[in-house]
Amino acid sequence: MRAGNDKLSVFLTVFAALNIVFAFYVFSFFWGNHDWDWVKGTAQVLSLETGMFEGRYAKFILNVALFGGQVLPVLNTVVAFTLSAAGSTLLISYWQIERKPAKVVIALLPVLSPFVLGWLYFPINILGNFAAVVLVTGGLIWGEKSGIGYKIGAVICFLSALGIYPSVLEMMIVCFCFRHILNPDSGKGGLCRQAVLILTSLILFKLLLLFLTNAGFIYGGHYNMQTAAFADIVRRLPETAVLAVGQLRLPVPFVSLSYKLCALLLIVLSSGICLRRIEALLLWLIAFGATVASAALTAVPDEVAFMPRVNFYGLNFFYTGAAAVLLRQQKQWRNIGLLLSVLCLFLSVKQDLYAQKVWHFGKRAEEQLAERISLRIEQRGAYYPLIPVVAGELPLRPRYYQEVYAKPTPYVLNAPFLVRHIPAGMFNFYAPRDYFAKQAQISEPASALLNFLQYASRPWPAEAGIYVDDTYAVILLTSEGIGAIKAQLPK
Repeated sequence: MRAGNDKLSVFLTVFAALNIVFAFYVFSFFWGNHDWDWVKGTAQVLSLETGMFEGRYAKFILNVALFGGQVLPVLNTVVAFTLSAAGSTLLISYWQIERKPAKVVIALLPVLSPFVLGWLYFPINILGNFAAVVLVTGGLIWGEKSGIGYKIGAVICFLSALGIYPSVLEMMIVCFCFRHILNPDSGKGGLCRQAVLILTSLILFKLLLLFLTNAGFIYGGHYNMQTAAFADIVRRLPETAVLAVGQLRLPVPFVSLSYKLCALLLIVLSSGICLRRIEALLLWLIAFGATVASAALTAVPDEVAFMPRVNFYGLNFFYTGAAAVLLRQQKQWRNIGLLLSVLCLFLSVKQDLYAQKVWHFGKRAEEQLAERISLRIEQRGAYYPLIPVVAGELPLRPRYYQEVYAKPTPYVLNAPFLVRHIPAGMFNFYAPRDYFAKQAQISEPASALLNFLQYASRPWPAEAGIYVDDTYAVILLTSEGIGAIKAQLPK
């Protein structure tokens, strides 16, 4: 009875903390640069097939089942936070954390970390991707129970989580390793059986993707679907090792150097405690390697390296596991672990609040930019719909971000809301009717347009930064964009 009360207490604490820290995000109804049509929910709503083309067959099940594919203010986020709090509560149960202060701290660390910002940027994603945490932790708990029914249930949980976002494999491995680092008495037999269960799920996932690809449901050429050949994985081992070490020390937007140094100290101290146990050290190395599994296995590692939404499943839970090890020690080490964990939480909340401010200012600035551009196009008296062609991208959030970082991250800071390859989304969102077509390329330019592009040199807000005829609206946002669009002109 007491254990049940503790779980409920931890869940309510985590849920309350999420809603307090991200209150501005919840009530301002923020969304990201790919969400214009989905949030509008008129001509386009989320469906079971929406993420299928890139292999994410389970991504939008909850969106469809709960909200009919709509993205709703407040309710969408509150349900997602419920799932996040539930997954974190299940994690402390799986790791068998006993002390109440340790339970609360460990449950809070992964859900408030700045890595969560990688998912919050896209509200269409948070229901599925926070549910993936519940599926992984639930599957790991079921996998330890005797009985074939529990084993099948665990595999279904893992396959569902992988179908939401394949990088959950990092969380599966990291949490599994720390389960046996924290509880060495669980036995080698149980460890091996669970490892086989996870491996079986990964093999079944790969076979399922192969079947869906051959059936024509999945586009195999998408970067998410391109797995590196074994020879490439082996060849890239040195650079993968450099990436693994680099992610521990190199700051990225909203994941500050102070946060990473604090978390690194947690790792150094907690791993040092395990030096005398060879089995524990091996599990540490496997868990550490798993934090870059997504980048190691994909054919295009640059797409996922240092990406917060990927680190959310790997590095995030690696930090949490390191804190759990310290909080399981004797009083002196436990107090040090508690101090460092609380400091990590403070730095996390600071970055979470900072991100909400920067996102708000940046989004509003880009919306006003789009309004000014639209007004100038309307003043040209063109016929609609026009084909918008944007030269370059002008993300304005970095103007409000003052901290230093070593690696840029897509979406969290550096991606614009006015996206070059899908500009109609933002423009049409605020227009009384669709002024711009979905396509965004020049196919048959008139001589006047070719002449304009040939001699174009000054980007927005110069008067010559916009060209409009009866077919195209060409918007020159940056000098680099002008150079790129000139390079595509026929010679």
